[in-house]
Amino acid sequence: MPMAELSLTNQIVREGLPLWRSGFSYSTTYAILRSADIPQYWKVIRSMTFTQEGQWPPYTYIVPHIYTKARVRIVGIGNYAPKGIITNEFFAYISTRLGDPRSAEDLERVTGLSTRHVRASTLALCRRMVGNDAPGLLDDPTAPPDESLVDMAVIAAQRAIASSGRAVAEIDTVIGTSSSDNDGFPTIAGWVQMHLGLPPIRATMLKGACACQTEAFQVCADILAAGSAKLVLLVIAEGLLPNIMNVLDWKASSLFGEGAAALLLELGDEDTYVINGSDAHQAHSLHYQTPLRKDVIEMAEVDLKMMQLFKEGRGKDLVQLLTQYMVGYAKMNGKEVYREAPRAMAESVDVLCRHAGLSHDELVHIVPHQANARVTRRLGELLIHDHGWPDSTMDKLVNNFRYYGNLSNASIITALVELLRQGRLQDGQWMALPAVGGGMNYGCWLLRYHELQNLAAVISDE
Repeated sequence: MPMAELSLTNQIVREGLPLWRSGFSYSTTYAILRSADIPQYWKVIRSMTFTQEGQWPPYTYIVPHIYTKARVRIVGIGNYAPKGIITNEFFAYISTRLGDPRSAEDLERVTGLSTRHVRASTLALCRRMVGNDAPGLLDDPTAPPDESLVDMAVIAAQRAIASSGRAVAEIDTVIGTSSSDNDGFPTIAGWVQMHLGLPPIRATMLKGACACQTEAFQVCADILAAGSAKLVLLVIAEGLLPNIMNVLDWKASSLFGEGAAALLLELGDEDTYVINGSDAHQAHSLHYQTPLRKDVIEMAEVDLKMMQLFKEGRGKDLVQLLTQYMVGYAKMNGKEVYREAPRAMAESVDVLCRHAGLSHDELVHIVPHQANARVTRRLGELLIHDHGWPDSTMDKLVNNFRYYGNLSNASIITALVELLRQGRLQDGQWMALPAVGGGMNYGCWLLRYHELQNLAAVISDE
């Protein structure tokens, strides 16, 4: 490196000079610092010039300066997975009957998914749609026959509270999230508030696809930072497979499981960073319309027609019917989701690390929404190729998809629980929690994990 450039680099590092005082443009200074290849310069590279318009990398999805910086700490974590299981044999059976045969091994190789946890009522629905002789539907005799999303949410909340060592009465706000509930009012948040025996405190519900979990993180952070609450319960419950998917649409429905998750949050001593964004131009890649009363008769007729087409093995006709009828079923263009979803998550992670001035080495875990194993892997590849992250980034990615499937808004917290069970999440470690979902919405939360008061309550399945 020429002496003049080295001198400039040292001055920037030593004095923290903003770029407009360095005499060089953003791109020139960035190139100088990157070419220096000296570790102590990296934090400067990561945090260069947040305040000047146009100085950020050319992000496609993220608006860098609209984010939340708040001192928030996770004090409780909990999840719940229902006891029923669907294996890949079930969806392999459907695909074969529809003339597009796949083996269970084929499905696992493509998606990275082996099993999904579901409620007993979902297993009953699968048998009603496909037949009682369908393979891959595993009952648990101890599973409640009529378990609801609220039931699951309450258990997850109770586990989060138990892990915190805090009293239920200390909770002064409940925030709920779901993409698949049918509780218009009272909401899941309201029902959980009641079942926990809380007073009539604020209980607010956020409705949205898989990135509503990062939106909920930001809402909780904003509430705590504003002083509106001291201890916030975030609770999530999901049942996409029976509620907004058609089981016979196996290329999409095979990706999803069911479950619930919860966090308990309070003000902390360290900064955390949250960002979210939305781009409805990408709506066609993953889209859902809630059915109205006027749609009920037509929906029933469509379901009966699809069941008949399945029995007759008319796969092409069934797919055509699904394509024509949008209301009541989520529609997904897998290729476009794979192309755009990882990009939005990669930008969300990158921009928050820049805001925090956090080096790649300091970030220990990237725990993304578990859409599928390929999307998680692609997220890492884009951080490396598009944002200059090191190859070791791939080792930071957490993939919890294989045994749960896509749990929508409950996926990140469930993955955190599994990290804790494996002993991989340690006190003081930085973690990035990015998500992307239909709409298209996306976001990330960047924070440090601190040990819970009662870790055993998280690790236990009871």
